[in-house]
Amino acid sequence: MNRLLLFLLILLWSLAYSWFWNCKRKPFCTEELAVVTLADSTNSTVVSTPEATLADTIKKITPEEQIVFKPLDVYFAVNQSGIDKTAEVDSFLTIAKKYFEKYPDKQLLITGHTDSDGSEELNQRLSENRAKQTQSFLVKEGFKASQIVTEGKGENEPLAPNDTPEGKSKNRRSTIRLK
Repeated sequence: MNRLLLFLLILLWSLAYSWFWNCKRKPFCTEELAVVTLADSTNSTVVSTPEATLADTIKKITPEEQIVFKPLDVYFAVNQSGIDKTAEVDSFLTIAKKYFEKYPDKQLLITGHTDSDGSEELNQRLSENRAKQTQSFLVKEGFKASQIVTEGKGENEPLAPNDTPEGKSKNRRSTIRLK
């Protein structure tokens, strides 16, 4: 009986404390919140009102940064590790080079993928080769190898069902994203 009473007392105390913290104390907090904007990391904004929303305090990122932060899929032909270079890839390369000159401590993560044709072991090796081929391509385009990390996922993370040729072509890819 004492265990049940102890459990109920702890439960009631935690509910009362949560209510006090969220309803009574929090609106009167006087701590200031420092927000560093992405577009200009040398300047910071201090916000002291608790009613300020995140959208009010964070400066919008530039269109160039939107391109770098959005994952890019690079596609491959069947059983190949050669990259299909498109205008989207060229645009990404140009903007990402500028970004990495400005932020040399950042890294790209390249994840290789395959469709479901072939054995699981073959697809795993092929996905790793596609990621490494994409890395080699980026190094040839002027990126530092130390800024690129690769991994292979095989056929484990498809974008589309593998039951149609169109779906399979969407799954033969490498995804480039900011790590």
